[in-house]
Amino acid sequence: MSTGKIRLCIVSPSESGGGAEYQTSLLIDALRRTGRTDIYYLARHLDGIARPDAYRVVRIGRSGRAPTLGYVTDVLPLYAALRRIDPQVIYQRVACGYTGICALYARRHRARLIWHAASDADLTHESLDGGRNFVRRRLEKWSVALGIRLAGCIVVQHRRQVELLWRNYGRRADELVAEFQPEASEQIDKSGTPTVAWIANLKQLKRPELFVRLARALQDLKGVEFVMIGQEPPHPQPWSVALMRDIAQTPNLRFLGQRSHAEVHALLARACVCVNTSTHEGFPNTFIEAWLRDAVVVSLDVDPDGVLQREGVGIHAGSEEQLQSAVRALVLDPAARAGYVERARRYVRAKHSLRNADQLVRLIESGSPGGQPAFSTDVG
Repeated sequence: MSTGKIRLCIVSPSESGGGAEYQTSLLIDALRRTGRTDIYYLARHLDGIARPDAYRVVRIGRSGRAPTLGYVTDVLPLYAALRRIDPQVIYQRVACGYTGICALYARRHRARLIWHAASDADLTHESLDGGRNFVRRRLEKWSVALGIRLAGCIVVQHRRQVELLWRNYGRRADELVAEFQPEASEQIDKSGTPTVAWIANLKQLKRPELFVRLARALQDLKGVEFVMIGQEPPHPQPWSVALMRDIAQTPNLRFLGQRSHAEVHALLARACVCVNTSTHEGFPNTFIEAWLRDAVVVSLDVDPDGVLQREGVGIHAGSEEQLQSAVRALVLDPAARAGYVERARRYVRAKHSLRNADQLVRLIESGSPGGQPAFSTDVG
């Protein structure tokens, strides 16, 4: 029996784990407040937490392990699940084999696919993970390209992604929605041991070994603690085994493993600096989390749309030597940190509040992009 609500399928490889999944959980909270959608969450990797009042969970595939040839091989169970639910809107985030499957379903069954880019790499022809076998890489990227071509609406995170989408796929973005987070609820206290934080899952593209090198290079800063939070690879590989050995042999460095969002936020509330060493990102959630908790962002390479330099809300180091120099200076000079903190407070509240989630809610509930895009689509 119809409830009169919009049937929405959220499709992602995983229900929880990274920044994209966290953003999706915040979107679900915003959708629940309106009460106008019936939400189904379709994923292969489920966290096992029952949420009967939030959404209904549908597992794709027979297990939580990633398929050998990529998520495109889940075409039959995913397509069948969509047929059973018969959604009016599909929201798909994290570029993978599911992107093309959702696009094909939406085109054939007159559903509306909203595809939301989660990383700059989603909008390039190169694979995120060079370690994946060749066939998997080709299948996944073929599926993403198909999804980009057929999607009814494409959402990007910042202007650089507008350019990448046009340059690589000849497609204009329909909406630009910056990442969003709620205000910090923790007590912010920087009076304890000076702490430098690194927060990401331990993947090669996140380059955790560079943070280990940073900690070793700054061992002369007595009383300063370097802390890493992140999930280890599910299957040890030579690089991750060597990484864990190096972490254990670095005396001023603590590795806490995977932690909840509440524990991450508690760390940032006492940290003075948050370091990013990724090769690429979309718009890192950790930037926003750090800004909301008065931790200065220092990034080796990632600077979406040049915001760190343009707005003065952090430091784009550009080299390991400059990364070491910047972190050293910030740890030793509270007055220097204060300037970044004040600018970041103003910026994050103006640009990354939960108002952005409401923009996505309107997009899902209206069935069409929200009027004129809130950004220029001129890319040439």
